[in-house]
Amino acid sequence: MIVNRNHKNNETHGVDIMNYKQAQDKLNEDKFSHKCILIKGNSASGKTTLATTKYRNLIENENIKSSNILCLFMNKYQNITWTKDMIFNTAGEIRKSSYYAFIRRELSLYWPYVVENCKEIKINILKPEFASFDATNYAMKALVAYYRKAQGYFQDITSTSSKIASDLISNINNAALSLVPFDEIGTRLYNSLEVNDFLIKETYNQLDEVTMHYISKLLCNGVVDYGLSFYLYNNYLLQDSRYNSINNIKYLIVDDIDEASPAEQELIFKIINNVDRAYLFYNPKGGLCSYYGANTDYLKSKLTIKHHEIILDDHFCCNDDFINLSRIIDNRAHNLFMEDKINEDVPAFIDMTSELRSEMVQKIMLKVEELLNQGLKPKDIAIICPFNDFIISYELLKKAKELNISVMETSKKDRFIDNEYLHPLIVLAVLCNDYKSIFLTKEDYKNFFSFMLKIDVIRGSLLYSFVTESGLQDLSSEIEDRVGSEAVGKYNELKEWIENYKVNLIEHKGSLGEFFRKAFSEVLIRLPKVKEHIEDYIGLYESCEGFINTLDKLEFKGKSSEERFIEFIRGQGSGFYNMNEIQEMLLQDNSIVLTSPYTYLTSNLSSKVQIWTDVNSNMWSPRNAHELSNSYVLRSNRNSNDMYTEREENNNVYGILMSVVNCLLRKCRNELYIYGSEYSLSGFEQESKFADILIETLSERGESIDKGDK
Repeated sequence: MIVNRNHKNNETHGVDIMNYKQAQDKLNEDKFSHKCILIKGNSASGKTTLATTKYRNLIENENIKSSNILCLFMNKYQNITWTKDMIFNTAGEIRKSSYYAFIRRELSLYWPYVVENCKEIKINILKPEFASFDATNYAMKALVAYYRKAQGYFQDITSTSSKIASDLISNINNAALSLVPFDEIGTRLYNSLEVNDFLIKETYNQLDEVTMHYISKLLCNGVVDYGLSFYLYNNYLLQDSRYNSINNIKYLIVDDIDEASPAEQELIFKIINNVDRAYLFYNPKGGLCSYYGANTDYLKSKLTIKHHEIILDDHFCCNDDFINLSRIIDNRAHNLFMEDKINEDVPAFIDMTSELRSEMVQKIMLKVEELLNQGLKPKDIAIICPFNDFIISYELLKKAKELNISVMETSKKDRFIDNEYLHPLIVLAVLCNDYKSIFLTKEDYKNFFSFMLKIDVIRGSLLYSFVTESGLQDLSSEIEDRVGSEAVGKYNELKEWIENYKVNLIEHKGSLGEFFRKAFSEVLIRLPKVKEHIEDYIGLYESCEGFINTLDKLEFKGKSSEERFIEFIRGQGSGFYNMNEIQEMLLQDNSIVLTSPYTYLTSNLSSKVQIWTDVNSNMWSPRNAHELSNSYVLRSNRNSNDMYTEREENNNVYGILMSVVNCLLRKCRNELYIYGSEYSLSGFEQESKFADILIETLSERGESIDKGDK
């Protein structure tokens, strides 16, 4: 079916409404009158598969050089989808990446242009120092703590310095992605308040001062964080007439353009001006990642160019009942009570009868075991939590061990210090180096000796008194008898290794990263099962190198950067899954998925059974407006003087929530189980409009809701 419509700018474009196979044939035929093709479809309608298929077809059948094709997608999870089976017989460059990865590469290649144009950069180096998320958060937290203590800033703010730092980093990122000048951040946030006065204004002036100090300090030393990467690329590199990297792009493919920020959209439409063909894949129910700059209103303003539209009417990962359920939930969330009712056979079940959260968790574990006993494969079950839930994670891992299966957690890894194979590296680093500000506890040494010498914690604690500032001391004969000859031998080997390292340290002072490498390869490598933790070690090493390099350039006074890293690791430091680990997890049939709604929807995952937890938690619809940040206020297509009302906040929150619900239901093949509890993890009574809507909707059938007090 082809329809012609008039746009408000009087441009015309064709619209094809078709199924997946027809769309695939039409894209391969490629006889469009416009060079920009917009492929629209809801979640799980086949857009990503069409995009990857078209990419393969361009190279293998149309003989387009891979270096002339640019593919942009969302994140590292989608990178796996785009990389899988993409092996071509070509010597050309493969240009597939997320927008951020593309920006980093371009800044590295053309950094001298940026240095020449940006007068704030005072150091002439060949490449920028890309700061890690952990390092920049640490730096901002230290800066906020200094201003609060020395200058009395943020006195009326109840948040911790860590939370204020997080808000300020978020503001920088959102402003850069939305093309908003940094010096407008405080003014926009202040103007958005429903109540404001002189004292509040002073707080936002302080916010601007700390923010600009942080930005200036980083740029001065050639350090670039996440937000500054976009700022430098868009304001300096993209404006340089010598920058020609994007001029040879003949074909552009963008997956999930609905999640693109205005900064990315500007690049996309600049490239479209010069390409032979552009394929943009768009979910009209998307725009979920507003926190990361997604702005569908901005996109609609850019789509006034001539383009051909293909609308996909297929859905592959759910049945019609779930689509109907999604529509009814959406209507009721917007107070549109239609006569439509859900099909009595829709396989959605809700249990809100748990008073305590522990009851809810146990019911979820029992349901998982029941599903597996029915013959379901672990990979077909996805448990979707609105927050990083350590209790469900713990209980699920325990249950998985019982059932001889595994768990694929897509969130950040555990803290480095909690890993029994990494903790000894931290202790060894303190024993081998003169870190004046680091004081390990008796618990640290007890666990260290117990693990390294393979003795129980009681005997391990006996060795604590033999640790001094100068290192490990000789054991008394009494202690030797109590711990045993084998442990004594291992202790003396450790003692000798530490002494030799200190002697060599006088002649050659290596980095902390080099120390970790040496200690792991010479000391820990002898331990059983240590090879299973090599990826964890690499994560620690990489985190260490990036963190210290950044802090060294920022020239923090007082403690050394190495001591600050040890301090960070002993606190909140935790790892991220690298690409190899993610790919390995996604290929496992024996793993249940434990994830968040956003990760599930932005990683091309789907499942036969979804289990939603804590549906009456407000974390399903988190607020955008915080004490010192608001992603909606920092949008370039929003009037900087407009007030941000509670009504607008509620509309935005529920708009995103309904998009999430729609997309989740379209990725549920067989069954949906929904759980909640009267009291939260913290013990507070909780209520939720979202939970009320689900209860009311599903209870209409009379059977599929657990009949309890609620």
